[in-house]
Amino acid sequence: MKIVIIKGSPHKKGSSNMLAEQFAKGAQEAGHTVIEMDAAHRNIHP
Repeated sequence: MKIVIIKGSPHKKGSSNMLAEQFAKGAQEAGHTVIEMDAAHRNIHP
């Protein structure tokens, strides 16, 4: 399964990002493909 994680917290070391990283680690260990995107630190326009 392919999983996309979009992180939106402005705190790179915050609890939301830590939770997302642990989820990604577990998913990868289970054999899934994980892509993480940090939307809070990208220059995204409509």
